[in-house]
Amino acid sequence: MLLRTLTFLPAAMSRRVETLLEAEPVRCSAGSRSIRASLRGVPVDLVLVHEARLGADAEALVAELGRDEGPDVIVFVAQEEPTLRARWIAAGALAVLNTSLDDSALGEALHTVVARCRAAATQRLRVERGEPRASLADFVSHSDEIRRLVVVARRMVDSDATLLVSGETGVGKERLARAIHDEGPRRSGPFVAINCGALPEALLESELFGHEEGAFTGAVRAHRGLFELAHGGTLFLDEVGELPLLLQVKLLRTLQDHRVRPVGSERDLLVDVRVIAATNRDLLAEMRAGRFRADLYYRLAVVAVTIPPLRERRADIPVLAGNHVESICVRLNRRPVTIEDDAMLALVAHDWPGNVRELANVLERAVLLGDGVRVRRQDLTGIAASSGGETGRGLSAELEAMPHAAALAAVTDDFERRYFTALLTACRGHLGEVARRAGVSPRTVFSKLERLGLRKEQFRGVVGGAP
Repeated sequence: MLLRTLTFLPAAMSRRVETLLEAEPVRCSAGSRSIRASLRGVPVDLVLVHEARLGADAEALVAELGRDEGPDVIVFVAQEEPTLRARWIAAGALAVLNTSLDDSALGEALHTVVARCRAAATQRLRVERGEPRASLADFVSHSDEIRRLVVVARRMVDSDATLLVSGETGVGKERLARAIHDEGPRRSGPFVAINCGALPEALLESELFGHEEGAFTGAVRAHRGLFELAHGGTLFLDEVGELPLLLQVKLLRTLQDHRVRPVGSERDLLVDVRVIAATNRDLLAEMRAGRFRADLYYRLAVVAVTIPPLRERRADIPVLAGNHVESICVRLNRRPVTIEDDAMLALVAHDWPGNVRELANVLERAVLLGDGVRVRRQDLTGIAASSGGETGRGLSAELEAMPHAAALAAVTDDFERRYFTALLTACRGHLGEVARRAGVSPRTVFSKLERLGLRKEQFRGVVGGAP
C-alpha cells in the first residue's frame, strides 16, 4: 500500500526526509496550511510534524490526529528530552525522532516507523475488504484441465508477470488470483479486487486511478485509486473485457510504465503492483470486433489460463460440496452436518449455470434452512426444478436402491456418455480434437471411451445427430 504522508517540517528538514524515504512506498506532500486545514478532504496515513508547528495545544492536537481513524503521527524534536518524549508518546504519537541524528540513524528510524505504519494500514485494508486466505491446494480436482491449470499457477506464484484468467461467471477466477497472491512473495501486501463492469466509465477511472480534491463536480475530497491501495501487492481486474477503450489506453500505460496519474493531478505516482485480470468474454473475438485493444490483450495475456465450468467436471462436485458445507458450518458457528445421498445425486446432476458460486449459495441456504443435522434433497431449493436427468423428475427406484457410491457412479457415467457422444459426433470421431475440446489428454479420452463402450469408428463421417 502506498502511504500518503503530509509533512509539517522546516524546508531543509522536509527535503532531507524526502531523500531518506526515496526508496520507501511513501508519497510525501508538504502541508501548506494549518495542520487541521491541510488534513481536510485529503486521505493521509502518516503525518510528520516538527514540534514547533504544533502550537500551544500541541498534546491535544497530537491526540486528535492519532485517534483510531486518524493518521499515524511522528513528532520531530530538536533536543532529546525523555520527559517530553514520554508526553508525545502518551498523547498518541507513533514515534519521536531527534533532528540532530545523522542521516544513517535517522534513515534507519524512519524506515522502521514507515514499515510499521504500512503494515498497520495494509492490515486495516484487509479487514475492511474481508480478504479470505486462499491456497492452490484448494483446487482439488479429478479434471486434467484443472490439474494442468494448477501446475501453471504454481509456476506463476513467484513471478510478477500479468496473468489472464478466463471462464464463466462463478468458476473461481478471483479465488485462483487470491491463491496465487497468498502463496507468493507479495502475500504481506494487499490483494485488491474490482469488477470493471460494475461501475460507469467516469467512476471507474476514479476508482482505478484516484482523483484529487476538486477534480470534478462532487469531488469534495481526494480519493485513492485502487492501484495506489494495491501498492506492494496484487490488483485483480475482474471482467476486464468491460473496460471502455479510453480506460484501456490508460491501463496499458500503467502496465508499461508502472505509473498512475489521478484524475485532476499533474503528478504521476510510481506504483509497484502485480496485475491479474479475468474475463468471461472471448477477448480474441472482442479484439477482432474492435472492442478490445490488441496491445492491451497481449500485455495482459503474458500467461493465459481457462477455468472450465462445473458442469464439465461433475466428478469434483462431491468434494466441493463437502468442503463448502464444512466451511459454512464453521463460519455460521453450526455443528457439522452431512449431505444425504439423494441430495448429493441432485447436486451432481444439476448443470450449475452459476458454477461454484451457485453451488456455495445453494448449500449455504440449505444449511440455514435445514434441520441442522443433514442437507436433504428438499433443502436444495431451485435445484430439482432445473436439474436434468433422473434428479429433475425425482430419483428412479433403481437409483434409490443403490448405495451412494454406486448411484453417483451411475449418474456420472450417464453424463460422460452423453458428453463424449456429443463431442465425438461434432468431431467426427477424431480423438485429438475431442481431447482438445474436452481439455484432457488423448489417453484420457481413449480410456473413458473404452470404459463407456464407445468406439470412435461409430462417429466417422457423421455430421450432426446421434450416430
